[in-house]
Order: sequence, then C-alpha cells, then structure tokens
Amino acid sequence: MTNAGALDATLARAEAGGWAGCDPYDGLSSHLARTIIPLGKLPRFALSQILLRIPLARSLAKAPPTLNAKGLGLFLGATVRGRHFLGERAHSICETLRSQIALLGIRDGEAVGWGYPFPWQSRSFWAPAGTPNAVVTATVGWHLLDMADVFGDERARSLGLSAANYLAYGLNESHLDDSAAISYTGSDHTKVVNISALAARLLARAANELPSQEYRDLAERLTQFVLRQQRADGTWPYAADPGSGWEDSFHTGYVLEALLGVRELGISIPSDALTRGFVSYARFFNADGGARLYASPRSTLDAHSAAQGIITYATLSSSTASSIPAWQGARQAALRIASWARESLWLPSKGHFAYRINGGRRDEREFIRWVQAWIALAMATAADLEAKATVLSDPATTVGVA
Repeated sequence: MTNAGALDATLARAEAGGWAGCDPYDGLSSHLARTIIPLGKLPRFALSQILLRIPLARSLAKAPPTLNAKGLGLFLGATVRGRHFLGERAHSICETLRSQIALLGIRDGEAVGWGYPFPWQSRSFWAPAGTPNAVVTATVGWHLLDMADVFGDERARSLGLSAANYLAYGLNESHLDDSAAISYTGSDHTKVVNISALAARLLARAANELPSQEYRDLAERLTQFVLRQQRADGTWPYAADPGSGWEDSFHTGYVLEALLGVRELGISIPSDALTRGFVSYARFFNADGGARLYASPRSTLDAHSAAQGIITYATLSSSTASSIPAWQGARQAALRIASWARESLWLPSKGHFAYRINGGRRDEREFIRWVQAWIALAMATAADLEAKATVLSDPATTVGVA
C-alpha cells in the first residue's frame, strides 16, 4: 500500500462510520463511570487510567463511540493536504467536516472553542464533556485556515480566526518575566509546553491575516515561554508544573512542528534551539523508522508517535530552516517512518491502523482520533512530500503541487 492509498482507505473507513469512534481517553463516558465521577479527582483519575491501560477493562466498560472535534479537524487537514490524491470528492468531504466542526464549537461572542466529547480527569483538573480547551481549538483552527486558504472558504476562515480569539481571551495566562504560558482550559492555570507552542502558531497566523498586534505579542510571549523551557540537552518537559518533567515523542514533535511554524510566520526562533531539539527528537526513532513513545530502546512502538514524526520531519523538510543539520535528512526520515507505519501497523483484514506494539505484541484496537485521524494526516503529508519531490525531479509533473 502506498501513502496515498493509506490515506484514501483511512478516510473512506472513517467517512463510512460517520467520522465517529472510540478514544483511549473516553473511559469516563462509560456506564462504569457513573458512580465513580461524583467521588472526586483520585477515583476518576484511577478509573480512567485503568480503562486506558487494560484492554479487558475497557471492553467491559463499553464506552460509546463519539464525534471528536479534534479528530474532525485532523481529518479535515488530511483531506486538504491530500486533495490531489482524492480527486473531486476532497472539497465535499471538507465541507462536510467543516459543518460538523461548526456544530461542535462552543461560541462566546467572537470566540469559538472546541473540546473533547467525553469527560476526563487530568493530574491537575477536571473537564466535563465538551469543555473547550487549547489543544483541540488550536488544532481545529489551524486546519480550518488551511481549508480557507486552499478552497477560498470564508466560513472556514471565520471559524479559524474565532479559534484564535478563544486562545487569546478564553484561557488563563501565567506570566513568567517577559514570557507567558496559557492554560489547558479556562478553569485551570497549568503551564503545558506544547499547549503554548500550538497556540502561538495559530495566533501568529491569525495575527498576519487580520492583522493583530495583540495576537502577535501574545504569540511571541508564548514562544519565549516554550524556548525557555528547553533543557540544555534539547529536550522539553511536558509542563512547567510540579511533577510534569517527563517527555515523550509526540508531545516533543508538537513543539518542534509549532516552532517551525511560528518561525515561518516571522517570529524569531534561534537555530540552536531547533538543532538541539531535533538531535533530542531523533532518539525516539529506530533506524527502520519505528516510532517509540519514549526514548528508551525498549519503549512501546506507537502509532500516534509515528504520525507526528512524519508530520514533524516533513514540516522541517518543507521549511526554510536549511541551516538546521537535521534538515538534510528530514524528508528521508518522514518517508522512512511512513513506510514503517504502513508495514507494521496497517491491518489489511480490519482496514485500519493498529494502536501500538508492546513487547512484540500488536495492540489492534481502533481509535478514531488518537490513531486513524493522525495517521490520515500523516499519510497525506507523506504522499504530498513524495509528489513534490517528483515535481522537482520532473517539472512536467503537476500532481501534488498547490
């Protein structure tokens, strides 16, 4: 199967299912959770972790399928990016996804935010189902603006800019000298690194479109926070909060992709920060492209980490950051990870990608947002990367060119 074929198959299956499905973190929407939720933070967190980590417990819980705004945003991004391989149906798919995204948004004046369709308990706060949050809103807003740019869809543009408004005014800002972090939701004061990075990227883009100096100033403060959290070895902690110093593959990929994005949008990013970041990021990948959740050589191989790896390295390859040493091999790295994902995670008999491989055993559960939507965007990215390389080697070829 090719990257374009994987994109087509993944989108077709998701579309046939109405874009709905299960999620690793939806355990608190199950019937087992009804008596646990009122008991408070620790019981809620414990149950959600049990249902996340133990497949048998999850199968007994039977959390219902849901329509996830972040998944819809990722599928939208995949369709926009892969439009040359999907033909005429790409535009109609995008319009359907945009309409569903609009229905799920929570509007407050000029701001629109999106959240998860299930309740969830983090280490720090409780979020009832539908609570708007920064990561979903930043992701959805970014892909809505991609749709607007490609198809000239002003409804998508308006929604995307409204998402930036939510990031600017609907969250709590923690000031740290001349930098700032924004919260995950409007009810907490967490300082998660990738949240501020992704928000900075969308705000910088919106600042250029409107234009808005206020958005740009906030994007710069958030970017400074992210840069200040980078350790000497190039790694980033998950958050600047107590007990949040751990790191993993896909969150690191989010940060690097976002920093590359704000750099292309005119915010200064030191080359040394990107160089050290990509040296650190390479530790998460095997020589064959296998994507590990953590840096340990024995760590779980993970579909979400693979998808973000493809996207992050493709973003570097397509950027103007040619002074970064990793830039030279970025295209090959993205395609190598894509090849590994197709060969190791695709399940022909089931028609979807597996969740993880742990200790040589493949976890074949289907998660619509966490795996399939991310993989769709990654496969669209890889297919587009291949097509652009073909155009460069053969100028008579036009497929894949925007």
